[in-house]
Amino acid sequence: MTQPLVSVIVLNWNGQRFLEKCLNSLREQTFRDFEVALVDNGSTDGSIAFLKENFTGWLASAEKPRLRLVELPHNTGFSGGNLAGLEKCDPASRYIATLNNDTRADPAWLETLVDALEKDARWGAACGPMLFASEQNQDAPRIAAAGIEIRRNGLALDRKLGEPWQPGGPDEHPGEPPIEVFGPCAGAALYRRKALEQVGFFDPAFFAYLEDADLAWRLRLAGWPTVYLAGSPVWHEYSGTGGQGSPFKNFQLGRNRPWVILKNWPRALLLKHFFSIAGYDLAACLYTLGKGDIQPARGRLVALAPKHLKRVWRQRREIQRQRKAGLADLEKWLQPAPRLRENLRLRQSADKLATPGL
Repeated sequence: MTQPLVSVIVLNWNGQRFLEKCLNSLREQTFRDFEVALVDNGSTDGSIAFLKENFTGWLASAEKPRLRLVELPHNTGFSGGNLAGLEKCDPASRYIATLNNDTRADPAWLETLVDALEKDARWGAACGPMLFASEQNQDAPRIAAAGIEIRRNGLALDRKLGEPWQPGGPDEHPGEPPIEVFGPCAGAALYRRKALEQVGFFDPAFFAYLEDADLAWRLRLAGWPTVYLAGSPVWHEYSGTGGQGSPFKNFQLGRNRPWVILKNWPRALLLKHFFSIAGYDLAACLYTLGKGDIQPARGRLVALAPKHLKRVWRQRREIQRQRKAGLADLEKWLQPAPRLRENLRLRQSADKLATPGL
């Protein structure tokens, strides 16, 4: 059997209810030269038994696309699970795709992304729109993420969150150069393996959330841009695993945000936007504490503990040593910082569009 061109990592943690739709959407891909490494992160909901009972033939098949099951004894988070999956992927595959278990990929998803990276070797990653699964029957479903955008106050946000999506809409310009975005959302992304070998994959310390923003920064700093293809959608059960607004998610975001900034922002940009970054953090902590939610503040305190700062500082030195992108190029990606009220509005709109019952 020839080597697969793409290795797709699907991470599962107690997501049995999502697996059939996700895996069947991969079986229906028009592009066939790939393998799937399904990493189970210590699930306790019967996911393993479900897979072995319902996908026995695929697990045993040696034909493409091949499905292999990677069973982990405990939950290692999004970062650790994907790292474990990468270790089990075919070392000869040219591209690494990450796909949330709570998604359903369009049949042309993988073919569209692969085609873009095959045509232009300068792209380090590719992504398409992640659409709210709750609106899959709408004429113009809204976007959960169309890549990642960065704000001057350090926020890493889902690009085009809540905006309507239409195939062939304003994001697609036939005959024009492809659309470049700051970085891909790892819920549905394709990475060039050569780029990952240079900058590394997800940071295991992050566990979950913002690990893709951290990787997007490292790719951008090293001179690997990301292309966005509006015609390669996936349908996403928004926060189907972590839970939108849950204490767990709020803590993870509060802790990982400082790490993204301290590791990746060049000193000149840090100094220039320090008051915007610090002002947002102070306002966010005061607001959430006033609401009785200590997790965002607790996360930030944990992030700044000496043992973590030592590790982050070591990582920062290596990342900045490899930097190829100029300050002017990086500055153009820093969009105006939204007010705290605007950011809250975005989160509330995502809450409303999340699939009911999750």
